[in-house]
Amino acid sequence: MGFQNMTGLFYPSQTLGGPHTDIEDIITSQNVISRFMHSYLGILVPLGLLAGVFCVAILIRNKMKHNTLDNLDFYLLALVVTDITIVLYSFTSNTRPGYLEISNLSCGFLSCFFNVSYFFSQYLLILMFFVLLLTDDYTSQSHLRYTFLTLTLSILMSVVNVSLLGTYHKLQNITYCQLDPLNAKPEYDIMKFTAGFGVPTLVLLIFTILMIIQARKVEMSEKIQVHVVLLCHIAVIFICRLFYNIMLIRRTVLKIHGFYLSPREELVLNIAELVLFSGSCIRLICTLVLHKPCREGLKKSVQFLINKCRRKETPNSII
Repeated sequence: MGFQNMTGLFYPSQTLGGPHTDIEDIITSQNVISRFMHSYLGILVPLGLLAGVFCVAILIRNKMKHNTLDNLDFYLLALVVTDITIVLYSFTSNTRPGYLEISNLSCGFLSCFFNVSYFFSQYLLILMFFVLLLTDDYTSQSHLRYTFLTLTLSILMSVVNVSLLGTYHKLQNITYCQLDPLNAKPEYDIMKFTAGFGVPTLVLLIFTILMIIQARKVEMSEKIQVHVVLLCHIAVIFICRLFYNIMLIRRTVLKIHGFYLSPREELVLNIAELVLFSGSCIRLICTLVLHKPCREGLKKSVQFLINKCRRKETPNSII
């Protein structure tokens, strides 16, 4: 079965015989994306995954020690696990400057599962903002109920979004697959932008304005300092996903007007995807560094290793 595209938009690097192909531009773009890929996989991924695993271990240990989780810890644990899954999904891009060559059906399933994590991380931040800063409902049952409803909404939005791919008539055809497929119909991109970035960002902006208004109160100012990690997550997710969603809308415009994808636009689209994945790595590192229980757990672990190394070196130094 040949490669099929439902929109007429193709990757220049994979269609070297196309009418708008510039071999030198393609070679340059591939060199650049390869360097970005090596930097991401060699630096951010190891740091992000180590920070994530460490945060999960500390939060679970605190849960076992105190038989309960702090309000912020409960949501951060869910957010950390979600960011770890997004980082793991990013391994699908390790073929860059090439692409996964799988069927439309497999690509649709991959996109659906990724979008659950994508939507959930954004919606969970809204939930954290609402519950921790604007309400006094702190029971463990309410945490579980709110989180379950948020996960259910994320699954629903992901299923609706993947139904707009427009590839269901060519399920067995092989395609070059990204987590947001290039051969998706424009409706998919618009839905992804609206439900995964536009509306959630607007809600977070409204919450932030309300928080600033209430920050004049002393107790609210103290509360903001406690939840500085939440504000950091909001800033990182906005910055990293803004670039990606701009490129998502850009490729939608190309599809609607029947334009072609230039090598430079393909390069920027791939870089935007890596920036999206990098946001999850950065948020994991921020949680480890800014969240007090995780930061203190890191210090204790480092001190434990230092003391253990010193005890091993002491007999040798005496001899």
